[in-house]
Amino acid sequence: MKTLNGWLTHMKDDESWIRSMFVESGKYMSVIKYIIKNKPKFIVEYGGGQSTWMLTELINYLDYGGKIVGYEGEEFWYNAHVKAGWNEHNNVKLVDAVEDVFENDGYRVVNGIRYVHPMEDIDGVDFVILDGPDLREELWKNNPTTTFNLMDIVNHIGYEIPFFIDGRLGTRDFYTLNPNIPSYNFTCDYKLNIGDEKIC
Repeated sequence: MKTLNGWLTHMKDDESWIRSMFVESGKYMSVIKYIIKNKPKFIVEYGGGQSTWMLTELINYLDYGGKIVGYEGEEFWYNAHVKAGWNEHNNVKLVDAVEDVFENDGYRVVNGIRYVHPMEDIDGVDFVILDGPDLREELWKNNPTTTFNLMDIVNHIGYEIPFFIDGRLGTRDFYTLNPNIPSYNFTCDYKLNIGDEKIC
């Protein structure tokens, strides 16, 4: 059985950064372990780039027929990823990322970002990674706190699928019930978050 240590040993010497950046820090370790154990067939990552490349290498090593597509909404970062070689497999896609508002019965609830792509492009998705976009205040007009695409997918297919959120407290609060935020008017209260092992 192919495992994490087998994959890391299989990687080229000049890719030892994967061990230090992702494994030893815990960044994306939940995702790596989830893929090794569950072998999702179609992963969609919002905030594509270096991690998309790294996970593509893992999926290819495991050789179970899975695939991943990463969506990047900022042209600067997309071009930087291409230049660095992170789009070697041509599975990081540049799309628009737009501000939007989630409304509950006509009441404005949450400001967020949506990566714009046809839902048909991700038919069969069975695992979602939310690692973007950068939600810093100076980049957006309305101070978004989350990414809406996971909600869009669940609404489209009609059931929850496993997901991972890299950091992004506002996104975690939007998708998972947070009893420590009594003023929060809406949460998806999704149950299939695989958690994050990252060492802070």
